[in-house]
Amino acid sequence: MSSHIRLSSVAATALVSLTACSSSGGDINQVQESITTFETAATVDDGNDEIDGDTMGGEEETLDEGTDSSESGGVPPNCGDGILTTDEACDDGNTEDGDGCSADCLTVDPGYQCQPPGEPCQMVVICGDGLVQLPELCDDGNTEDGDGCSAFCKVEIGWDCQGEPTSTCEETVCGDGIMEGAESCDDGNAIPLDGCDDQCQQEPNCPPMGACSSECGDGLVLGEECDDGNTLDGDGCSAECTVEDGFVCGQEECEMINGECILRVNSVYRDFSSNHPDFETSQAYGCVTDGSPPVNAQTKATFDMVAPTLDADIKPQWAAGNCASQSNFDQWYRDVPGVNTTVSSTIPLFPNGEGGFVNRFGPNGETWVALTNVQWAANTLAECEAMGCVPCPWDANVGCWADEVHYDGTPLFFPIDDIGGQFSPARIPEQYGYPGWPWESEVLGNNVQHNFHFTSEITYWFIYDEDVPATLDFTGDDDVWVFVNGSLVVDLGGIHVPIDGSVTVDAQLAGTLGLVDGEAYRVNVFHAERKTEGSSFRLTLSGFDTSRSECIPICGDGVVSLGEQCDDGVNDGGYGECGEGCMLDEYCGDGIVQEEFEDCDDGNFYNDDECPSSCIIVVIP
Repeated sequence: MSSHIRLSSVAATALVSLTACSSSGGDINQVQESITTFETAATVDDGNDEIDGDTMGGEEETLDEGTDSSESGGVPPNCGDGILTTDEACDDGNTEDGDGCSADCLTVDPGYQCQPPGEPCQMVVICGDGLVQLPELCDDGNTEDGDGCSAFCKVEIGWDCQGEPTSTCEETVCGDGIMEGAESCDDGNAIPLDGCDDQCQQEPNCPPMGACSSECGDGLVLGEECDDGNTLDGDGCSAECTVEDGFVCGQEECEMINGECILRVNSVYRDFSSNHPDFETSQAYGCVTDGSPPVNAQTKATFDMVAPTLDADIKPQWAAGNCASQSNFDQWYRDVPGVNTTVSSTIPLFPNGEGGFVNRFGPNGETWVALTNVQWAANTLAECEAMGCVPCPWDANVGCWADEVHYDGTPLFFPIDDIGGQFSPARIPEQYGYPGWPWESEVLGNNVQHNFHFTSEITYWFIYDEDVPATLDFTGDDDVWVFVNGSLVVDLGGIHVPIDGSVTVDAQLAGTLGLVDGEAYRVNVFHAERKTEGSSFRLTLSGFDTSRSECIPICGDGVVSLGEQCDDGVNDGGYGECGEGCMLDEYCGDGIVQEEFEDCDDGNFYNDDECPSSCIIVVIP
């Protein structure tokens, strides 16, 4: 490590004298005297009386770079007077440790700014500097999301961060039965809708019928000061769901994708073989018994396939005597080894421009394009809408081959295409007179397969507000049943082309369902895709409020909170001072040498490198 020395006035005088004498041919004794004076001025007294092995002989030049005072020249004589001299790294007007400036005035504690002299040192928290300081929950040396420690130095879901001064983050295993890292629960599986979701975050506790009870960390604010969807301290909402000092908590704004506020709903998919008796094996599936009209031409729902209420396991109950059997139907929404494979996911819902949220064709909210051409779709736009149409075979080179109509939802709902496993996918057949529908053969080829024969189970929690009617709309195929508070409100059973269903939870229906203003309830959507003639799905939610808490620091309260670099209560800026938004202005450690205040600045707060944490090269007198 190289050394930096700022000479005292005595040493500088000696060096000038030495130079002058040697250049003018002066007396050798005078030269020797000058050499001795210079060596003494540039040497540190190490605090002992030993001569042998000491620097008294002038063999070594030494400076203090912020080390302990016992290794330096002792406490500067004016330490604690509030005036910064060349032999001090800081001087906050006292000789106490633990306040940012060491008792010997030779060291600025990492994470502090000690300017201007004479005033108390200020703790600063720079997320991404690799130095874990309260209120940071981690600091891995960068401000990138997705690596375990977020851009705001908060442990991310699915990770555990440990170690000091720099955090090392490792992914956790949700479902191993061990609660660790950012997990708020771990029930031994990674399947949601059982009280602990697929990211090991707490879910509301809801009976088959009746109001849900709130669990801290489930994201529902019920009888709590806040609930941000986790049980971590230090992020504004504590592990006990109380608002922490230095924060104010309100309704979360939402997750953003391409500038749009989205809503995510939890979903569980179960993949079945085509050999299952309730899926496409004959003309008898879907409760069609006489073969007329053909299964794929069914335009109406089959009602009363399920009972009007959920069972004790919060699953639909088989009711219709001519639809397969209860034992087979009970497998639709339960995990049965050898019969189905379970996959968990979420469905992003995007703003529909009418105050609601709807799923879309593309992962970033892209709408799908339907064709109004007679040959490829339907005779009229109304008929096109009723039938769901087909996506336009579009790509960047060929464009779209007809008049375009854009829609929400998706006519290609295949959420488990990429899971693989024991149940092989079925190839979609040619439809609507267009070879290889819906792919253009020269661009994408005709051999794309989709994984049909699956069921979907979607659960969403909401707080009922009697002043804001909530509406759920669904368009799609095949079987769809919607339950609110355990009661059936949309019944679209059976195999059919895309058809619509809707329910509005107004005051009248709320009374029928037993909903109470301000209480939380569950919405369950059960869906099945049982044929290989397309898969349409459009789910729209409006007025179903479940926003979790978002906590932001209070800048100006004098408390440095997560998301702030500093907070001195005034925040009027200046070198080493806290500025607007509780962010530092120029400061030691920003990598820019402020010549009025600094000798060096290497962009960190460490003392074990060339530039000490004070950014001042201490002169040893």
